[in-house]
Amino acid sequence: FTPRYAQPFTLTEAIALDTTVITDEIARLQNSLKHLEETQELLRQHISEIAECDMDVEAAARENEETMFVRPVGSQKERIAMLKLALIEKGVILPSSHY
Repeated sequence: FTPRYAQPFTLTEAIALDTTVITDEIARLQNSLKHLEETQELLRQHISEIAECDMDVEAAARENEETMFVRPVGSQKERIAMLKLALIEKGVILPSSHY
């Protein structure tokens, strides 16, 4: 596994982690991504509901969009994939709906 983005650990280091640590980190990263998506949806709704454009809200929406769809999200999704590979390497069978 060769990561596209710089990660705080290697796949080998991830495999050495306790299974609970790995699953907790996957959950934390998924929660972070979920909150980014929810915030973006709220910003989009607010922008569509107001008659006069608020430049600060639009700037926040653009910044959030960059956060979601550029490097950090790609990096977080890649980290989740790497952690799932570590679990598979440890013999953990991943349920399709949980991780």
